Amino acid sequence: MKTKFFAWATALLLTLTINTAQAQYFCFFVDNQSQVTFTELKIRPSNSGQAFSRDLLPEDLIDPGRHFYVKTGDDSSELYDVQIIKDDGTPLTFTWKGTNGVTYTNKPYLTLNVRDLHTVVLYSSGSGLTFGVYNNDKYGYGDPCE
Repeated sequence: MKTKFFAWATALLLTLTINTAQAQYFCFFVDNQSQVTFTELKIRPSNSGQAFSRDLLPEDLIDPGRHFYVKTGDDSSELYDVQIIKDDGTPLTFTWKGTNGVTYTNKPYLTLNVRDLHTVVLYSSGSGLTFGVYNNDKYGYGDPCE
């Protein structure tokens, strides 16, 4: 009986250890270098079918020239959809080329691989808003998870 209990306890501990090692969170900065004020930022694991999270902004508004960090959920996802809502209540739309070669046009969110992501910068341009993705601390913000 002790042997069966020991085997069961060992299997349970191993399962918990594996699940804990797989579930993790990621952090990244969002830098608003555009001329637009944002009121909400929400995320969700990409292709999950889940609704976007609650608003993750640390304040009610993020004015131009400010940056803040985002922390993902504790799961095994590395791809996240990021939705940013403007002051007028409408989401920003993004166009980007995915790693699969497909161009996504005017999506109300941006899909990002957050595993190595450090900073997403939103810029104003003549035709609207653009973004840049940086996997290093280009702007000297430090570690977003600290």
